[in-house]
Amino acid sequence: MAATIACAAWPAGAQTRFDAVARAMAAAGGEATLRRVRAISWIGTMRMMLGGVAVDLAVEARIEPFARARFESWLPSDGRGTRRTVMIERDGGFVVYAGAQTALAPAQARFQRQQAGAYGYLLLAPAYVSAASRTRLNASRDGYPPIALTLARDGRIAAADYRIASPDRDGAAVRQRLGCSGTVASGGVRFPRNITVIQNGRPFSRLTITDFSAELDPA
Repeated sequence: MAATIACAAWPAGAQTRFDAVARAMAAAGGEATLRRVRAISWIGTMRMMLGGVAVDLAVEARIEPFARARFESWLPSDGRGTRRTVMIERDGGFVVYAGAQTALAPAQARFQRQQAGAYGYLLLAPAYVSAASRTRLNASRDGYPPIALTLARDGRIAAADYRIASPDRDGAAVRQRLGCSGTVASGGVRFPRNITVIQNGRPFSRLTITDFSAELDPA
């Protein structure tokens, strides 16, 4: 006579929430792969609103999730030799421009570090991720503000809502909404190709990645 195995019932909604996290991980490359990410790098373009004027920049970046980051930018007409480099470490940051290195003020370094943290959150696995609903995830990481992620129907991250510390001394929070579209991939890791940032309700930047690479720890 065949045995009958009784399984404990899932609490209401728990299976749906678990599926949301699993779908998001799968869409980004799978949890096992995402946990091996040592760093991501990209080359691309960025349109930034500076003083109400749209400025198009060439950009390069290398990010070790929630550890350190390097962002380089320059006007294409001026060439890469004129690039401005922002380096972010766990305990501070600095800018290199025209051969001179300048330390960032603590509030500015914190702002830049938290901005870089948004890219770590888009990789999911380096953070603690839970699901609020089938299309909404919450993620957190020690030392960083939490973030709310909205999923597309296929599980990819479509948007993120993030409140970070102001780069000024007033301590006011900066509200950022990230819109994500398209996909670039490397080593099994999938990442948004286009990332648009709305800051305090106003357009701030639009990143378009043309070349993407992921460095993975050995399996």
